[in-house]
Amino acid sequence: MFPGAAPNGSRPHLWRLCGPCSRQQRLDAALRIYARAGVGDLALNTLAEEAGVSNGTVYNYFRSREKVLEAVGLELAVQLSEQILTVSGAVDSGAERLSIAVRTFMNKARTDPDWTRALITVVRYAEGMRSTLATYLRADLQAGRRQGDFHYAHEEMAMSMEISATLGAMNLLVEDGEVEHADSIAAEMVLQALGGAVGEG
Repeated sequence: MFPGAAPNGSRPHLWRLCGPCSRQQRLDAALRIYARAGVGDLALNTLAEEAGVSNGTVYNYFRSREKVLEAVGLELAVQLSEQILTVSGAVDSGAERLSIAVRTFMNKARTDPDWTRALITVVRYAEGMRSTLATYLRADLQAGRRQGDFHYAHEEMAMSMEISATLGAMNLLVEDGEVEHADSIAAEMVLQALGGAVGEG
């Protein structure tokens, strides 16, 4: 559960949260709370208890629960971005890259519902996470438009629509169970909404 990218000193130090415990445990401590109870119910003492460390250890790295949210949000964004780039890094088509991204998100929802619940919860509040994801999405939208695959009237609205549609489809999988070929269906519908041809990617 909750796989992550390698520690990076340029990001908030979520990976340093609880000293002797493994990095996976450190990530799980915050993500489990978000998946189970939402953003509003995370308190620093609750995080310490979940991670199995003292309150002082948590306070050494986070002065507020907003700082925890920021760190978790950026970590989730990096995880997703790295997973998507592994598959789409050599792909030139913006439409195909976007299709790969949507399918990656959907497959993640199918295989790891707890992680997905945490993602859906955090993305609403973590500005850094939204900005990171938007950077990748904007590049794919602009490439698809230049290549003649996308036709949309307003870039920001197109981005918001794509993110909302994908998160909504992920939530459907998590809450309502399996949908056959959900990844392909979601990708196709998003591409159609952006003016792309059916069957892109």
